[in-house]
Amino acid sequence: MSLVQQSRPVREDARLDEARHSVESALRDIVDGLHPDLSRLCGYHFGWSDAGGAPTGDGAGKLLRATLTLMSAGAVGAEPATAIPGAVAVEMIHNFSLLHDDIMDADALRRGRPAAWVVYGTGMTTLAGDALIATAFRALRSLNSRPGRDSADLLLAALHQMIDGQAADLALEQVPVREVDVPHYLRACAKTTALLEAATAIGAVLGGARTATVDALREAGRHLGLSWQVANDVEDIWGDPALTGKPARSDLGRAKKTIPVILALRAGNAAAAELAALLDQPEPTDDQVQAQADLIERAGGREQAEALSGRYLEVALGKLGEADVPEAERNRLIALFRLVAGHQPAPADDGASARVV
Repeated sequence: MSLVQQSRPVREDARLDEARHSVESALRDIVDGLHPDLSRLCGYHFGWSDAGGAPTGDGAGKLLRATLTLMSAGAVGAEPATAIPGAVAVEMIHNFSLLHDDIMDADALRRGRPAAWVVYGTGMTTLAGDALIATAFRALRSLNSRPGRDSADLLLAALHQMIDGQAADLALEQVPVREVDVPHYLRACAKTTALLEAATAIGAVLGGARTATVDALREAGRHLGLSWQVANDVEDIWGDPALTGKPARSDLGRAKKTIPVILALRAGNAAAAELAALLDQPEPTDDQVQAQADLIERAGGREQAEALSGRYLEVALGKLGEADVPEAERNRLIALFRLVAGHQPAPADDGASARVV
């Protein structure tokens, strides 16, 4: 089965799967065309090879953004393959952001393996991210059409939003614990939401959709990004490291002010006050990090964050309802949105939860 529960004929699911395979093939071709050192690094980052360049047989990761792009094109009546250049472009921008974010956040693991910067150094990893940006826009400009140019503009706007969001995320580290609030967090969320927003819009543009439908799908993608980011912050604290590929409570260990922390601090109860005092401790021990997690839950931060993720998802689904797409296509997108946000289990024989969330 594909990423979502099957709700269309097998023949049409096969077209989506074929388009996804074409995206991965195009990604491989682009990476193969880079400088050999950059190609080796990107091949490792995408999961196609080990640190020495030997093939591993693994895939390119989730391809979530590519799938959103292809499905959005299909939803507005086009062949999913119509949006392959857009799907390739958004995946390249996504992976640029992963390479750079791991450096800025000092994340030593990515998908359960040492991050690229740990293996190849920060200089070459930064340059690899830059190379992926260039290839993303080349993929769209190669279309030499109005939809291609419009898609490039959408991607450029998303890139600016991502950079602003990452800057806000880094700035959030300097906000005193007792002053941090939800607006600080929401600006930082652009590092995640912007590309999901662009993926749905680009698919619709390349599929020939009307402006109103493009706008509705774009807003749906943005609110999906908010739902996912909140759910991801919850998962970082209470999720299974075997599934996340990162150490348990890594954000707490780095004193990152994620949404469960912010909501807990704003709760105004005894647990919130105790949490604020504990967060002032420099370089917390493992026991102190665990105590932080317990206090966040006692203060209500986990419950509020999970509810907030659900509310953002419902807004996203409402925006899908405003898009001029057939009901069957809308239901497919709804199923994928729920899966991405963690509010619906993956099909038992699919393994999609490991690839999507």
